[in-house]
Amino acid sequence: MKEISISCGNITAIFKTLGAELISLKKGDVEYLWQGNPEFWDGQSPLLFPNTGRYWDNRYFLDGQIYEQKAHGFARNSEFDVVEQSSDKVVFGLHSDSTTEAVYPFKFFLFVTYQVSEQGLTVDWFVRNQGDNDMYFQIGAHPAFNLPNYSAADKIHGYITFEPKCQLQYLEPLEKGCVDPTKLLPLTLDEYHSMPLTGKTFDCDTYVIESGELQACTLQTADRRPWVTVEFSMPVLALWAPTVACPDCPFVCIEPWYGSCDTIGYSGDLANRRHEQHLASGEHFLTRYRIKI
Repeated sequence: MKEISISCGNITAIFKTLGAELISLKKGDVEYLWQGNPEFWDGQSPLLFPNTGRYWDNRYFLDGQIYEQKAHGFARNSEFDVVEQSSDKVVFGLHSDSTTEAVYPFKFFLFVTYQVSEQGLTVDWFVRNQGDNDMYFQIGAHPAFNLPNYSAADKIHGYITFEPKCQLQYLEPLEKGCVDPTKLLPLTLDEYHSMPLTGKTFDCDTYVIESGELQACTLQTADRRPWVTVEFSMPVLALWAPTVACPDCPFVCIEPWYGSCDTIGYSGDLANRRHEQHLASGEHFLTRYRIKI
């Protein structure tokens, strides 16, 4: 494992080849990314592939076979190659091998491109089916952002806003990290169309917001100044912080997903899971998200 640094103007981003994970995002001397204190959570911005969230009982079915797979997949624990690097851009690559095929029987290429600008960081995901059969996958981001000027004594630590303004509904993990799609709940926001962040906001653990209408999510300071904006075009947005176990948690995760955690009790084929992406032989998938600071 090694670390790679890129920069543009006063924006600097650092990554590690393990998981192609972003581990630092600074504007000047200000760190915006959570630094992985294991007292709360040792992750920072893991890449979720080939599944986002959990399979029911940590296993899935494909063509009559059973495969074991933990939450969020194996990419976050895989060593990526550095395919390309310049002063403001780096491309990481992961390809299937005997280890991945033992738990995920598809041949693939996965490329992750990071590019910094004076506005922040752009992330591109490219997935290609290198096999002869149809391929199924999910992919998602899991960046954790420091809450600005955090103090455990404050009642409100910041706000999350959503663009465009629309009626939002969410699912919450109810059993073994999985959801019941029939139990959509309205997302309660304040008069500014904002979600206040307190020590109780994440008593439900995770908000799995299923709305393709959303284009951006902004973390604001306690006095409602924009801090970090995540722009995306994906069918699911997950919001998480481990405040149930750690009420004084000083970060929040804003996670755009092409995927979702499993349905409670699901035992059907992988191809028929909710939010499962499909690629025919030789086809590719490309999407991106941006972090603006």
